[in-house]
Amino acid sequence: MRKYGLIIIEGICLAVLVFGHLHWKNISQAAGVEAREAAAKVKEKEKEEKEALIQSLKSENNKQLPLIDYLHYKSMTQERVIVSLVGSNGTSGTGASNTLKSWAERLEKSLRANRDDLETLRFINHGHEGYSTEDLLEGKKIEAVIQDDPDLIIFENSLINNHYQSLSLEQTKKDFESIMTKLQKELPNAKILIISPNPVANSKTENSLGLNYLEYIQASEQVIKTNKWAYLNSKEEIEKKLSKKNMRLDDILTNDNIHLNDQGHYIWLVRGNGGIF
Repeated sequence: MRKYGLIIIEGICLAVLVFGHLHWKNISQAAGVEAREAAAKVKEKEKEEKEALIQSLKSENNKQLPLIDYLHYKSMTQERVIVSLVGSNGTSGTGASNTLKSWAERLEKSLRANRDDLETLRFINHGHEGYSTEDLLEGKKIEAVIQDDPDLIIFENSLINNHYQSLSLEQTKKDFESIMTKLQKELPNAKILIISPNPVANSKTENSLGLNYLEYIQASEQVIKTNKWAYLNSKEEIEKKLSKKNMRLDDILTNDNIHLNDQGHYIWLVRGNGGIF
C-alpha cells in the first residue's frame, strides 16, 4: 500500500512538473508574442512619424523650406545628396592657408558634424581661382556641374574677376543669365542659391572701363531681382559680422587686400551657415 502511495505521489509530482513546464512555456510564448507585437507597433509608429516628417518637408508643401530642411528631406528619400559649388576665388579657397580652412570645406564639415541625418551628404567643388563668368562658360565648368546631377547648387558669382578683367556690365549680366539658364534647363529639380563674392579693400577702385567692384555687385543684383532668384549677399553679411565684432576688413584679408585669409573664410562660414542653412 505504501508502495502505491509513493507511486501516486511521484505521479502527482511529475504531473505538476509537466503542467508547470507547459504553463511556463505558454507564458514565455505569450510574452514573446507581446514583445514582437510591441516592437512592430513601435516600428509602425516610427514609420508613420518618418512619413509625416517627409510630407512636411516636401518643397511643394512648404514653399519657404529652409535649405537645411531641404537637404534633410533629400537624405530621407534618396541614397545620396549632392551639393555642387561653382565659382571662382572664394569657392576655390584662395587665401586660406590650406583647403580645409576654406569656407566651403568648413561648411561641409560643419553640416556633417551637426546633423547625423546628413551622413550621405557630398560636396563637389568647382571653384576656379581667377575665373570670370566668361571663363566659367568657355571652360565648360557649368557642364561639369550639370554632370554632378546635384540636389543643391551654390553659385558664387565671379564678380571680383569680372571687375579685375574689365568685362563690361552688359557682358557680366549676359554671362550670368546664360549660366543660370543652363543650370535651370538641365537641372530643373535642383535648388540654386546665388551668393556674392566677399568684400574687398578697394571696392571703389575703377578698372579700365571706369567701373568699380560695387557696380558689378549692383548690376548682378538687378538681374537676380528681376528673375526672383534665391540670393545671399555674402559681402554684406561679412561686413555686418565685422561691425559687430569691431573688426576691420584688413583683419580678414590677405596681403593683396582681395582674398580672404583663414579668419575671413571662417567668418564667411558663420554668416553663410546662418544665412544659408
